[in-house]
Amino acid sequence: MNSRAPNKRLNLERINVQLEELGLTQAQVSSELGVSREAVSKWLKNKKFPRPDKLLRLARFLQLSFDQIVTRIESVDEPVVAFRKKGRHKISKDYVQDAKFTGALLQKLVPYLPFDCFSQPPSLIDPKLDYEYVQQVAKGIRSEIGASGELEIQFQSLISFFNRYHAVIIPVFWGNKDQHENALHIYLPKTRTTWIYLNLDSKIHDFKFWMAHELGHVKSPDLKEDMAEDFADAFAGALLVDKETAKKEYVHLRRLGTIPKQIIRLKHIAEALVVSPVTVYYEINKYAQHANKPKIELETNREIFKAATNFGKEYPTISQVLFDNRKPTPLEYISCPKKTFDSPFFDALTAFLKDNKKPAGFIQSVLNLPLVDAQLLYEELC
Repeated sequence: MNSRAPNKRLNLERINVQLEELGLTQAQVSSELGVSREAVSKWLKNKKFPRPDKLLRLARFLQLSFDQIVTRIESVDEPVVAFRKKGRHKISKDYVQDAKFTGALLQKLVPYLPFDCFSQPPSLIDPKLDYEYVQQVAKGIRSEIGASGELEIQFQSLISFFNRYHAVIIPVFWGNKDQHENALHIYLPKTRTTWIYLNLDSKIHDFKFWMAHELGHVKSPDLKEDMAEDFADAFAGALLVDKETAKKEYVHLRRLGTIPKQIIRLKHIAEALVVSPVTVYYEINKYAQHANKPKIELETNREIFKAATNFGKEYPTISQVLFDNRKPTPLEYISCPKKTFDSPFFDALTAFLKDNKKPAGFIQSVLNLPLVDAQLLYEELC
């Protein structure tokens, strides 16, 4: 019986060419991936389709992208991927496909989550970018949190929302990223679960915005691509800097007049709210545009962006705060999701590994770690 996945098959023509170019044999493939030669033979005859973790490793071993190694048929149940982007940075197709395959691995953990599997989380009926609409949605969340006016949105208040929306936070160490790799959002339509990779190596002010941004995605799971990113950004800004604060600070900045004084004021508000000065600046100008008022101009010579860069240098990353400015032990890292983010990720992963007798390679694939690090985690978990 052919056991290929119904929505994809291996691109045997491209794979065979690559095997020849790299001088690889089926025996070498089986040894590298830790599978039998019979399994590799069945893959290369399209009689069997590799499991997601093996497929990821096969692609990497053959130095091929997922578009090259797999012929795909879109499915309504395939993972929906969103990245927290910087500016107009483009996301590569390979990166998206990699994330979708990761989603296929995460699907295996769903039965081990402590969520109600008989109902789905509430979501917005018709999310849109209209200023007043976004403000009303954010106001509703702020009301649930108990925040009003200039009150800071506490980290714990944001964290409390994720479980109720069947969202699992996965903290990772991705270093200092300047583009889009600070947060990865994978929504699994079939089980209506959301998996959020958050980079602990982010500055604390940026990290709060990315958490709010991810909550925006969770509230609007049906949005995709640029619309999804734009709505999540708009929601995050409105949630962290409420409309009344933006209105009051707009008046204050206009009275100050000079750019240096305006920058100082923006940094003061940003520090109080634990957000970036750029976030405060954008929300003030969104209010100004909605109210048909002149914009506060701090971008001609990139003044606000330079100020935000210097502002960020004064504060630690989340990982530095959580682990006292040192690399955590495997046990400390495993404890982090539950202790800090109330996330069931490692509990679910542990139960899955033990029930299915999976090796460290599964951890390597789902967390995109070097095998040596995955093995250390495996020893602690199992």
